[in-house]
Amino acid sequence: MAGLERLINNDGGIPLYSDGHLLIGPAASSAVPGLYTIEPSQPKESIADLDDTELTLFAYMQRQLRTELKTKFDVAVCGLYMEEHPGQRLISYTMPFHVDRLSERFSIEVYQPHIAEYLKSYTDASSSQQVSEFDAGMRNMLSRSETRADIEGILHGTSREITVTAHSEDPLERKPDIDEILEVFDENELPLPLTGKKYYVCIGGDKNFQCFLSDNSMSKGEFIFSHEDDIDDCLKPVYSDDYVVVRQDAKYAIPGFYIVSPKAHYRRIDQTPQDVFERCMFMVRDVRQGLLTLGIKQAHVYHDEKYNSPASVHFWVLPLHSRYIAERGLNPTILSRDIWTYLDTFPRYNVTKPQIIEFNKEMKIYLDAKHQP
Repeated sequence: MAGLERLINNDGGIPLYSDGHLLIGPAASSAVPGLYTIEPSQPKESIADLDDTELTLFAYMQRQLRTELKTKFDVAVCGLYMEEHPGQRLISYTMPFHVDRLSERFSIEVYQPHIAEYLKSYTDASSSQQVSEFDAGMRNMLSRSETRADIEGILHGTSREITVTAHSEDPLERKPDIDEILEVFDENELPLPLTGKKYYVCIGGDKNFQCFLSDNSMSKGEFIFSHEDDIDDCLKPVYSDDYVVVRQDAKYAIPGFYIVSPKAHYRRIDQTPQDVFERCMFMVRDVRQGLLTLGIKQAHVYHDEKYNSPASVHFWVLPLHSRYIAERGLNPTILSRDIWTYLDTFPRYNVTKPQIIEFNKEMKIYLDAKHQP
């Protein structure tokens, strides 16, 4: 179903917000309170196709939705998922994870393959009143004078200059020691860590993973930033400036799977300054355009927040290699377990290492050329 039809069919013919650039509405076929979609008004299938105004509006609205879910409805955990599907408009899901529902049926920390089951756990009969309350709150936010003024600034080009909030160069006050480095073919080979410690598992080395035993207070992103000299060369940045860094994903050995991270560390999107968030989205678009030059025709952009576990805001740019999708007959979307099947059945690092190195080389050349002063 085309993107415009998805929104109109689910919201009585009137989206929560629309202009000549994008549309916002409750997600079709979902009874989850506070689950919203953003789509371009024009038939654009990829984030690579969005112009500066469209991308700025996307970034602004994504963060506004997340912030309102936190401040008005006390939603502690959200996911942000932008997906590309052939023949359909690009779609961005702002997905709230309600802690009471998670604790009753799943895990309070979102386990990604359970997202489809989480969505199905809601029914129209049980949540319709709450959905209406969320929608009314979002309509109110989108009609506020402050919101409208921000939108007008974006539409008239006065907000296109990105002035990124300054931050400390050192993401941590201290650099925790590495107690041990193990190389393993499978994570199941790891011993149980001592209390207060954990293994930071990263692709690399002579097997599949290098596993660094250290203080458990860090997110993996913080660990990698703090131990840049210790990780495998395949995880070294393909692009870095004063505010953002791009590198190969540290968990999945998928060629072209890049993480875009702000150099400052934030726990949630609503805590991330708008200019920093926007800078990340513009870099995501650059990476997506770079993947096109590498023959990747479809990609998703994902971000998950955590409830208790250490986390840092970062964005997956996940390439969908058509060969592996076709072989398994997958429909890769956050709404289905198929996306996690795709991740988990992809070959390991000892198989994909040469292609990862080649992709990194080409992506570095592309991004450096694009960002020459």
